[in-house]
Amino acid sequence: MTSHALLSLTLLLAAAQLRAQQIETNSASTEVYFGNCNTENYGSGRCVYSSNCDFYDVNLLKAVVKSVCRSQQRPELICCPREQSVLPLLAGRSQKNSSAVEQGRTFPAAPATPDELPRHPHCGTSFAFKVYGGHITGLLEFPWTTLLEYTVIAGGQKQHSCGASFIAQRWLLTAAHCVHQSFVGAHRRLTGARLGEWNKTSDPDCLTAWNGQRECAPRHIQASIDRQLVHPQFDVANLTHDIALLRLAQPVDWSQLPHVEPVCLPPVRGSRADQLVGSAVDVSGWGLTEHDNKPSEVKLKAVLYVQPQEQCRTSLRKHDYTLSEGQFCASGGIHVDSCSGDSGGPLTVEAYSPQRDRFVYQAGIVSYGKRYCGVSDFPGVYTRVSSYVDWIEHTIESNSDAAAKAGP
Repeated sequence: MTSHALLSLTLLLAAAQLRAQQIETNSASTEVYFGNCNTENYGSGRCVYSSNCDFYDVNLLKAVVKSVCRSQQRPELICCPREQSVLPLLAGRSQKNSSAVEQGRTFPAAPATPDELPRHPHCGTSFAFKVYGGHITGLLEFPWTTLLEYTVIAGGQKQHSCGASFIAQRWLLTAAHCVHQSFVGAHRRLTGARLGEWNKTSDPDCLTAWNGQRECAPRHIQASIDRQLVHPQFDVANLTHDIALLRLAQPVDWSQLPHVEPVCLPPVRGSRADQLVGSAVDVSGWGLTEHDNKPSEVKLKAVLYVQPQEQCRTSLRKHDYTLSEGQFCASGGIHVDSCSGDSGGPLTVEAYSPQRDRFVYQAGIVSYGKRYCGVSDFPGVYTRVSSYVDWIEHTIESNSDAAAKAGP
């Protein structure tokens, strides 16, 4: 296992978007869906491709309830009734702040301090606005995916070997190995993070839309990191408890920024609470691509599917890997994977709030996989965030400004 300990993962850019036939092939006996949905006339269901819906009249669904699931990222989805719900509803976590009332509906208030974790609807509300082809993200897509920056001590060169997710004004979530000395090495150090980044080689980032109009995002935010907090049980040999928090030197007020937004944490905590078997999940980052085995200049994305835990254990056991309850596997099949350079980045899923608003939360952190990513159906391994919500909250509280003022 030691030889695999520091294998980071990178997103492999797929040659084309996954179609329904590929989904059926890759999922085998596991049903694939893109979140829960609810129809006024037919009850609850799941968002699926129309070819995977067994409703007696799919055309009727397309005409009546397609808008329930439709997004510009996946316009072909429909809400297929009579399917068992697996994705949990977004439920409020215990917070000290009061709720706010908007148009007769009660919502949690916005975070009052930079160290407070936001809750729906103050996180995870961003979906794909524009898709320009392939698996390149839109300018404003995945606004929580963050690029970590390492500085070579001798020459001052900048390197980008890991990702992270923006979860609160002053906090990033990443993999522990992205911070650990055995990965970082003695020749460099983690010095900062880029929030709202899209193309590493340009600032600001711009795209020419299909209608010829030039569209630009605001400049990325260069943030300094003043504290690195690795899970105390992180095992560098087996990459268990592969999770860490990074505190920003200055909080980032994202409320007025179109290209930066925090992602929600899982609504239910515990290793058994967020299994998500069969769920379609999104992974995003700047890792190596299959074209030239070099890190991507622009943020990429891929759709993966969560595997049953025992199936994953069996696959990993053949290669002397073990799988803990704080980890899970996801795979998109051959040529669709995460790989070196995506480590620490977010794996996200879509879910519904009790008010039937759709939001995004982070289910996993890119941890490790095979050295040659995407060349087989060997799954990538992800840290299960729901297993560590208690640790995240406790660590942030212990390292907040309020804790510093309170003293020992």
